[in-house]
Amino acid sequence: MMVLSSIRGVFMKNSTSLRRRNQFLLFFYTLGMFLFTFLCIIRGLDYPLTAPIICVITGILLNILFATRKVDERLMAIMTILLLNVTGVVTLINTNNPFYVLFLIFGLLLISLYFSFILNTVMLVITFSEIGLLMYWLFPHLWHALSHEQLFWSIISILFLTTFSIIQALYLHASNRSIERKNDHMEKEFESKEGYLKLFFENAKDSIAVFDLNNKVIAANPAFVQLYGWSLEESIGKQIPMVPPDYYEASQQRVEDMVVGKSFDLLQTKDMKKDGTVFDAEVTLSPIFDANGQVIATSVITRDISYRKEAEELRVQSEKLKMAGEIAAGVAHEVKNPLSVISGFVQMMNEDASSPYEFYTKLIKSEIDRINLIISEFLVLSKPHAHDAKNFNIEQVLKDMLALFKLEMNVKNITIQEVWKAPNAMINGDANQIKQVFINIFKNAIEAIEAEGHIEFSMIATDTHVVVTIADNGIGMKQEIVDNIFQPFYTTKEKGTGLGMMITEKIIHEHQGDIKINSTYGVGTEFIIMLPLSDTL
Repeated sequence: MMVLSSIRGVFMKNSTSLRRRNQFLLFFYTLGMFLFTFLCIIRGLDYPLTAPIICVITGILLNILFATRKVDERLMAIMTILLLNVTGVVTLINTNNPFYVLFLIFGLLLISLYFSFILNTVMLVITFSEIGLLMYWLFPHLWHALSHEQLFWSIISILFLTTFSIIQALYLHASNRSIERKNDHMEKEFESKEGYLKLFFENAKDSIAVFDLNNKVIAANPAFVQLYGWSLEESIGKQIPMVPPDYYEASQQRVEDMVVGKSFDLLQTKDMKKDGTVFDAEVTLSPIFDANGQVIATSVITRDISYRKEAEELRVQSEKLKMAGEIAAGVAHEVKNPLSVISGFVQMMNEDASSPYEFYTKLIKSEIDRINLIISEFLVLSKPHAHDAKNFNIEQVLKDMLALFKLEMNVKNITIQEVWKAPNAMINGDANQIKQVFINIFKNAIEAIEAEGHIEFSMIATDTHVVVTIADNGIGMKQEIVDNIFQPFYTTKEKGTGLGMMITEKIIHEHQGDIKINSTYGVGTEFIIMLPLSDTL
């Protein structure tokens, strides 16, 4: 047991190199014993076959045990060494032929593959001791046939072989230690890099997915699942729709380009989630090459830039508002004073009922009024949200606003359904500006209905906001109009200024609110305005 413990102690912990040696020795041993048994049978040698057959079966069982990985590699090495030694002893006894002492020597050579000086030395002493005892016990006549001189040279040869084996073991042990240190370092370095790459892949904030050449998902990280909504079970090994139909052809062209080695860096496009939601995406597409430079897969790194796009649009809108405000200040200063003079003289001319130019002066007066309207709207743009904002009851403001349009709705046979679920809701800001916002929106709703239409009006309070919805069944708007309705000077009305909705959005944002438009051409339009309650500001 002490010998076994010392032998076991010389082995390293479970490692790839130790496993490879165990595998080689077990396979070589099993094959060798099988061939020995087979040759004994076909050559008709008069040897008992029980022992070699048992050795073959033992070797097969050890190979099966080795394949299951249920045994410690060091224990497997000890079992293999014992099996090699015992097989040599049994074969020599079983055949009663001194020639088969080579089995013990051959087993000793195989054991040297473990490159352990202590192991080789111990097994060298044990093996030569076994050879001496077995030769003396089984073949005593050989000892008596040796002369003193032959016995002397036999002992010298054994000592020489022993010394040579020990020196060889020392050299092999030192060489192997150096090689194994390098291998262990390389293995740890590889595992470290592989581990870091796995951590990067799993924890990356950007979506990462790998596709084969048939555009099927090979691998994807958690960010991919979170962004696109496809689980790994739904994605791996399948083609999944990630691109809106309008962008499909361009996407397929990029895939074909990647297959021939082309890459795309920080490409801005549109992608689609599992639920059909389309979002702005920034993608990096790269081919993956094998050792021969052939494309074997493709990778896609995706970042959702919807918020960035919205921020950019807000920045552009802010710059436009600033520009319009600066223009407004200049227009008010340079135009309004001379315009007042012109307007005064035109009024005096209109007072003369006998004037032959009455038609033209009245036309001039209407156009002057239009110029004054444009200047007034410009002035609204140039004024920031009042610093002396006050709390006011928005329900009362909205009821006053609706009262202004009651007569017009009766004339056009427009019905209205009102829902009031925000009693005593207080808003902090400028009541006149908020009233102007809803006058603009409600006026647009009435104008969108030619006759005998319907408007749904609701005001509902949440924990933090008042939500006002104004929906009509008028002509509706095309998506192009909805996308540009807040742009300065954009209008579809013959006499519109293109500033009303821009001013509306400006006032809502200055009150820390939000405005949304849902419209379908030929069906109707819905405005949703959200304003924070005063106690949430």
